[in-house]
Amino acid sequence: MHRLGAWGLGLAIATVATPAAAQLEPLREGISVGQWTFYPSLEMRIRGEYRRHPAEIGTSLYSSRSPQSEAFESVLPELVDGTADPVDDHYVVGERARLGLRVTYDVLSAKLTLQDARTLGLPVPTDGSSDPTDTGEFMPWEAWMEVRTSVENPWLWVRVGRQPVRWGDGRLVGDNDWSPRGNTYDAARAHVELSDVDIEVLGALVAVPGLTTAQYPGGPDVTTGSGAQLYGFDLRWPIIPLFGLEASVLARVVRDPVPVELARGDTFTGDLRLFGQERGFRYAVEGAYQFGRVAGYGFNWDVSAFAAAGYADWRTSLPGDFRFAVHGAYASGDGDGGQQRDDTDRTLQRFDPISPTTHEHHGMMDLYAWSNMFDGGLSVGAQPADIIDLDVGYTFVGLAEPNGRWTSANLIVVGASNANASRILGHEIDASITLQPWEAFGVGVGYGAFIMGDGAKTIYADSGRGDRNLLHYSYVQAELKAP
Repeated sequence: MHRLGAWGLGLAIATVATPAAAQLEPLREGISVGQWTFYPSLEMRIRGEYRRHPAEIGTSLYSSRSPQSEAFESVLPELVDGTADPVDDHYVVGERARLGLRVTYDVLSAKLTLQDARTLGLPVPTDGSSDPTDTGEFMPWEAWMEVRTSVENPWLWVRVGRQPVRWGDGRLVGDNDWSPRGNTYDAARAHVELSDVDIEVLGALVAVPGLTTAQYPGGPDVTTGSGAQLYGFDLRWPIIPLFGLEASVLARVVRDPVPVELARGDTFTGDLRLFGQERGFRYAVEGAYQFGRVAGYGFNWDVSAFAAAGYADWRTSLPGDFRFAVHGAYASGDGDGGQQRDDTDRTLQRFDPISPTTHEHHGMMDLYAWSNMFDGGLSVGAQPADIIDLDVGYTFVGLAEPNGRWTSANLIVVGASNANASRILGHEIDASITLQPWEAFGVGVGYGAFIMGDGAKTIYADSGRGDRNLLHYSYVQAELKAP
């Protein structure tokens, strides 16, 4: 791994230093051998992070990370272990390398990208595992085949295999590239381009079928479960530069064996997004409604939840290339304690963001998800030189239901408190600087501070994290991409 990183960095420096007349054909155009064209790629990323009084590790460990999972008479999942000591200082170094090759032959394409992702230190379980000893993996991140209708006018393409998928702003289906491993799906996709309208259908295997132990009146028995699948339909229509619409429908079916990030049930989500971009101005507004059913204790919960979000940013022509942005979001929550409802009210109102992209929508610190929350904020950015980018932001964060669950952006349960009477989680202030001396290489540093409100303080105290007033987060990252 270290040799590979040194080789990649040396190659990037040598490419920059070579005179333009002596450079080879750009890799973006591929390397042709007869009727075959090869597109190699390399990505190396190293990031160090520090958290003071972290929200996602220490103290309580829950059996599930699903926003729809509840223990008996609780808004929280079942508690597996509540004996861990709170963590005051959390350090972690993440290393990620991707080596890929895309090959095309006429209308056929295939891509294989191998990913090695490691975390040194006490990792946050952000990639489908709550096991603190799961520090990394080496496996294909992409492995797909694709066929198109033609090379010149591919109005239809079909892709099957492991692949990243992002619809809209990635709030429901996202690539989540900031996380150590990123989101990838074992899926089949079909994409149709009809004039200005793009239509896509998706079928993804979220959890593989397998053996599971079920409790029957005669005792435990072993049976085969169908696992979990995600089905989707997306239509995108940019009518004019300043106004377009995107409509999507998602259906997630979860059966045994159930992974830790899901809850058994059927969840259906409809989302409508309006967007536009022209002359440095860009915006998007979307709303989603969710329904279905989730397995409870002796009966199924009916799901009825909704969420909305939006942002607008403006890149000016002022000296320094200043840009200004505002954003806001809301997602319904549930604070009734699950089984405490009577027989006529079995409705779960906590919104589930399905498979979201983190970090870019809800603050640098990743402290909250699009579930039982509301936020609003603004940011100011500038680019005083071509290689320097600056950004400063502020966000106010609250709970939609003060007695409901606080969930981090990585869908880790922070906690909940029946004693909490405040909706205010707190105020987040972020600042970051990115230095990119070459197109292929960049370095970034960032700092975030979270001033805790009464709601956050109460939940922290009740979850055994102590009496806290201020949370800190900082990172430094180096990334190399070729091409």
